[in-house]
Amino acid sequence: MARLRLQSLIERLDALAPADITVPRVQQILADGELDDAELKRFVGVLPDKYARRPVHRSRHFDILVLTWAPGQQTPIHNHAGNCGWVRLVRGQIAEETYELVPGASLADAAVAANCQGRTGNIGLQRTSAGVIASVGAVATVDRTRAIHRLGNPAPPGGDVTATLHVYSLPHDRCLAFDLASRTCEPRQMVFDPLPIG
Repeated sequence: MARLRLQSLIERLDALAPADITVPRVQQILADGELDDAELKRFVGVLPDKYARRPVHRSRHFDILVLTWAPGQQTPIHNHAGNCGWVRLVRGQIAEETYELVPGASLADAAVAANCQGRTGNIGLQRTSAGVIASVGAVATVDRTRAIHRLGNPAPPGGDVTATLHVYSLPHDRCLAFDLASRTCEPRQMVFDPLPIG
């Protein structure tokens, strides 16, 4: 398998015309070759209290990040603000659960919540699938149909650290985080973590 250099990946993505930024096309580019683990090493490092989000590149059409997950760390259930996303497994394994709105919940309610300053109700969800990606190099996607999910490292305490490479189009800094028990959601500002020391 050919090597996929990080700079080459950035250049190939940034060269895409807006009409060519499709889920299959970006997935093909992201899966095309073996990533050089040494290039990603400076972005990988666990945090004790949450998974780490470290920026690699931001352009007009893309955000590229490396996320690091200690065993048991996971995202909240969240959406992608109407954008598409791709996740390539770099090391370890990543669990994904996907969700959809239940009857009686509406995207209009969720859209209102995106612009509010607190929790909004009647956003019930039901899980549609759950699985674990354990094949390094595999690429999972979210789009406007498969738009709500949760990711996490399913390893038990003391298990392997997971690292994933994420691509989002368009870049975004906010999403909705969902609470299953209370049937609410609230806007969440996404932040970047500093590079690990050493």
